[in-house]
Amino acid sequence: MTSSNAPLVRRAPTKPGADRCRAWYDAYGRIVYRFLRFHVDSADTADDLTGETFLRVVQAGERYDPTRAEARTWLFSIARNVLRDHFRRVRVRRHVGIDAVRDLAVDAPSPEERLLRQEEIGRVLAGVQALGRADQDLLSLRYASELSLAEIAVTLGLREAAVRTRLWRAVARLRARLRAQEAE
Repeated sequence: MTSSNAPLVRRAPTKPGADRCRAWYDAYGRIVYRFLRFHVDSADTADDLTGETFLRVVQAGERYDPTRAEARTWLFSIARNVLRDHFRRVRVRRHVGIDAVRDLAVDAPSPEERLLRQEEIGRVLAGVQALGRADQDLLSLRYASELSLAEIAVTLGLREAAVRTRLWRAVARLRARLRAQEAE
């Protein structure tokens, strides 16, 4: 027999670590989304992939070992795997046009400034698209996701010095591509 003060609906038990996963989503959900959005052609797809990433985080949360990597680094390793799996499944074009990434573009005060900004972003994205996959991953992890060099090193399984060198070279290649585009 239940008392009249007892709740009629019981809360479903949560998986161990679910609160920790919620805290990670609150802390890192936006930058995981930006990382994924950098690689896919729609905001809806990026939302879906972000959800898939955090579903895997909840499922694998018990296996997280803070002595091996920071939570943020571990999350981006999972996000990279989700992205890789997505491209395997759908076999879509990896690169997107500037008109498809309006949510990444900054709205400028005037239409003219907005158009100039869109053209600049388009030029940079075209330059990034001309780079190899490894360069694209490095640039997106560093600049779209704002990971530190140490976090990128753990995510990619490289030494930090190697990440620094590869990133420096990727930026140099991007600059060269952008200069070549200007010359055309």
